[in-house]
Amino acid sequence: MTTKRFRQHMPPICLMIALIIPMAHAQDTKRKPVFTKEGAKSCLVCHSGEKISAIQAGVHGASNPMTEHGCEDCHGPGSFHISRAHGGKGFPSMVRFGKSPNASPREDQVQACLGCHARQAGSKKAVVFLGSAHDKPFASCSTCHSLHTETDRMAEQSRQTATCYGCHADKKAEHPRFKGTTIEFDDLKCSTCHNVHKLVAAGQ
Repeated sequence: MTTKRFRQHMPPICLMIALIIPMAHAQDTKRKPVFTKEGAKSCLVCHSGEKISAIQAGVHGASNPMTEHGCEDCHGPGSFHISRAHGGKGFPSMVRFGKSPNASPREDQVQACLGCHARQAGSKKAVVFLGSAHDKPFASCSTCHSLHTETDRMAEQSRQTATCYGCHADKKAEHPRFKGTTIEFDDLKCSTCHNVHKLVAAGQ
């Protein structure tokens, strides 16, 4: 392009740049939701029912010392989600757990849990998950643990073994019984012997 032609095209080019930069900046700041001032109260305006009541009474409820933003501690900042002007459309969605078509990517779900559980809280040790035997593409924390309940199914013997058999059905009949001992295997949790969050050694 000659100098003369460049000068002819200079004003339109400058105008485009002048428009694009503010738009990009506006879009960048526009898509960063924040925690709501009312916390869980904002969520309860629309969300109610048995699951909501159960989680309020459980370990993930308001009595949890790790709780700072209520529901948003797990599901992420909800300012856009509750916005009447936008209805949350076109913005980053909140974290949805599970395996439904509308669920969040597995990595987002895991990171939401590790946001609290990867830290030690008093007598509660930090949970190691990344790099463990259960750190698999098809498994997230909610694959094994129940969230919107008063008690986690992994804390109860019968419910824990039933959950583990969901993937390890072959162990139900074939698990070694160590003959000659008085161990009642059917009365034990799988976690009595197995550290499910133990890091897998390199190469295994």
